[in-house]
Amino acid sequence: MAQPILHQSEQYDESLAEFKILFDQHKKHVFAIALSILRDFELSEDVLQEVYIKLYQQLKNHEIKNVKAWLIRVSRNTALDLYRKKNRELTGFDQNYFEQIHYLSEDPIDKMVLSKYLELLNTEERQIVILKDISGLKHREIAKITEMPLGTVLWKYNAAMKKLRKALD
Repeated sequence: MAQPILHQSEQYDESLAEFKILFDQHKKHVFAIALSILRDFELSEDVLQEVYIKLYQQLKNHEIKNVKAWLIRVSRNTALDLYRKKNRELTGFDQNYFEQIHYLSEDPIDKMVLSKYLELLNTEERQIVILKDISGLKHREIAKITEMPLGTVLWKYNAAMKKLRKALD
């Protein structure tokens, strides 16, 4: 009887280690998407936790073929649901948040660029740029995730980049 318990314990340890690896690999993408929508550090951390709870539950019952795509879609939907639930424009974006963010990058230049994204772009532009430049997705993948036509995604991305270039000059 001791062997089945030991075998279950080993499986639990393996799945926990796999879950930790997934968290470390994708936490910055999940957090960045939530922050791009909510513009609130604490709420974005809440979304990060909620998304990973959903991932853990999903992995226990089903296999996920593309974890990154699943996480991005769930992150976006969870953040949008929270945004709608709050039913207000979230303000109070504080530059000091980027001194605290360990999810996105340790590089101060990355933090500064992300800060500019959040200040200069509207919500849709911000989402598209973050999905493209931080998460490394292709425009076609972004179109599926955001449920926008590919042409609209390309147009908004180019418009956002022009806006950023102009501001940085």
